[in-house]
Amino acid sequence: MSGQFDLEYFEQRWNERFEEGKSSCLATWEERADDWDRKYRKENDKNQPRDARMRDTGAFLRSKGLLGPDCDVIDVGCGPGRFVAEFAKTARFVQGTDISPKMADYGAAYCKEKGLNNTAFKALDFKTADIKALGWENRFDLVFTSITPAASGKGLDKLIAMSRGWCFNACFVYNMNELNNRILRELFDREPKKDKTSHSQWLYELFNLLWLRGYYPEVSYYKQKKEVLIAADRASAYRLADYLLNEEELTDSNIERIQKFLEANADKDGFVNEASDCWFGWTLWDVRDRHKRV
Repeated sequence: MSGQFDLEYFEQRWNERFEEGKSSCLATWEERADDWDRKYRKENDKNQPRDARMRDTGAFLRSKGLLGPDCDVIDVGCGPGRFVAEFAKTARFVQGTDISPKMADYGAAYCKEKGLNNTAFKALDFKTADIKALGWENRFDLVFTSITPAASGKGLDKLIAMSRGWCFNACFVYNMNELNNRILRELFDREPKKDKTSHSQWLYELFNLLWLRGYYPEVSYYKQKKEVLIAADRASAYRLADYLLNEEELTDSNIERIQKFLEANADKDGFVNEASDCWFGWTLWDVRDRHKRV
């Protein structure tokens, strides 16, 4: 295949990601917000790994000199703001943005609690946002994304346009979760789908797209084994159904089935152990280093 054909192929693949899917829907993220903030606020020991990924990501970026006192950072698709809070410990300013107003509000509240006054949050749909009108073109030293549909399609061009230095993306490349697998096998008589255990095609496509556009992406991997306790309640059942099932299967009856499964497997305090082995692919590139390849 010619270089131009390769580039067109990967651009098409990238532009088709998350089109009209529930992961790009405002209602989906509004529905998830309460549960996400709640799970990150838990203080029992088994939930500490949730914060570990934020700390380790921050340490990696600091080792690259990207979170210093002269650095302005944006987290696109920031959720309840935990990466924003971690980065704001040393960066000059950190902007968080999310499609969900509830997510942005949770992030702002968390940073306020932590006394991180060098942060700001804005709710917007990144795919339709006018970054020029927002004053975000060439505004940030680091543009950060982690497991968000905001980076898909033309969103990638916006991310690059906002950076005057570096861009970073994190995605799943492997995810083994026995609780998820049991739910699928025992309740729905099916094996786990590859797209629910790995986003490796995301990493593959992003690297090739950046390379063919002339950038020099650096790839590394972060591995995290974790155990968390989740409540055997409807909120947890909804989260699991939302992740594991197709959109047409996201019904009250299926959510109730999952809730009953959780209740049957809960400990005396009403919690279920969720163990997982997650590998993340980290892609980092300097937008200033670029040479024509195609």
